[in-house]
Amino acid sequence: MKLSPVLIIVGFFIAIFLWLAVNNGLLFGSNYLFSVFIVVFSILLTIQGVVTLTWMLYAWEDPQKIKDYRSPTIFFPPKYSFTALIPARHEEKVIKDTINAVNKINYPERLKEILVLCREDDQGTIEKAKEAISELKSSNIRLIIFNDFPINKPHSLNIGLKEAKNQIIAIFDAEDEPHSDIYRIVNTVIDRDNADVIQSGVQLMDYDSKWFSALNVLEYFFWFKSGLHFFTQIGNVSPLGGNTVFFKKEWLEKINGWDEKCLTEDADIGIRLTLAGAKIKVVYDERHATQEETPANIKSFIKQRTRWNQGFLQILQKKHWLKLPTIKQRAIAGYVLSSPEIGAFLFFYIPLAFGVAVLKKLPILVSLFSYIPFYLFLFQLLVSAVALHEFVKTYKLKNSFWTPLRIILFFFPYQILLMFSSFRAGYRMLIKEIGWEKTTHTNIHRNKEK
Repeated sequence: MKLSPVLIIVGFFIAIFLWLAVNNGLLFGSNYLFSVFIVVFSILLTIQGVVTLTWMLYAWEDPQKIKDYRSPTIFFPPKYSFTALIPARHEEKVIKDTINAVNKINYPERLKEILVLCREDDQGTIEKAKEAISELKSSNIRLIIFNDFPINKPHSLNIGLKEAKNQIIAIFDAEDEPHSDIYRIVNTVIDRDNADVIQSGVQLMDYDSKWFSALNVLEYFFWFKSGLHFFTQIGNVSPLGGNTVFFKKEWLEKINGWDEKCLTEDADIGIRLTLAGAKIKVVYDERHATQEETPANIKSFIKQRTRWNQGFLQILQKKHWLKLPTIKQRAIAGYVLSSPEIGAFLFFYIPLAFGVAVLKKLPILVSLFSYIPFYLFLFQLLVSAVALHEFVKTYKLKNSFWTPLRIILFFFPYQILLMFSSFRAGYRMLIKEIGWEKTTHTNIHRNKEK
């Protein structure tokens, strides 16, 4: 698929705008500014909605496009050695299970290493990590304790990078449940495709634990199953995730590791590696996705999403993405980095558009045109309801009549959370607050299995 269908749709809406301007008095009368405002914003948000739906549905439009990006069915002999970095802070509820899960990855012991990265003041996590290491009695697992600043994930990763002994650096979060074949998959893809960086799938699992969890789960489902493939294949830009990503150590050293001031060090390092010439490959297979949990509560969700949005704003501000070699790459990167803020304005715009359309005397077609972003918004709701059914079926989870109703009932409240998080990120940027806000984990994705 090329971008031409999207451009055709966008061109169609721009043509409507020009037709309205000429034939419906848009350029005349006392409501000129209101008309221009409504139509221009409608065009911009229509573009946003069309592009969003395009990447959401990319994997379903032509499944053959995704087939080549699934996990290999035949594994190559073990060639590369792996160091897993597990940064952990206040993760005493989950860290033992995670160390055990990473240790169980099916790969020769001589080619595996696990580094658990903890700050000295986090005694709870340190004690639980020590318990796990003692129980496993493996010389390949080390607890790295440090006490310097800043207190954030990229700083922990940089410490781990200096301590790592092996060829491939694997990143896992403290609550991760990776698949036991993940190293064999990555080893095969790196050797087969001469790749430098591999991003594999991540999936939140507890879709029914909280009112917002189903929609949070679907964001990951759409992103890793469809979105990442769309941006990688269409724009040659791969916005890396925060875990289940694998780097050749030499490339991390070449770019001096992670930016410790950036709140989305994962997306940032993806752009920097692309600029440095690294070959990034996306591999996704539902069977092998690393399983995680949604944030423990609304407060934790807002903090997490604020951090992501603010990190994207930081990357926009750094302007490294503007150095990408092609216009298409720069456009895709700019879209990805700005889409959370655009999405927030979409939700803010919808009641405004309705109010203006009802209270202001505008040409009828201008009023109708102002509803288009809302219709696209409703279509996203419908697509999400269908996707939740597929998610439940894919992972063989409990399905019920209530399942799609979760989407219908909570879609709009969820957008309010996203909008608030986006504006909060903008506010933190204005006051220059870049402190790392921790996401709380409770191990619910594992407890349900037990």
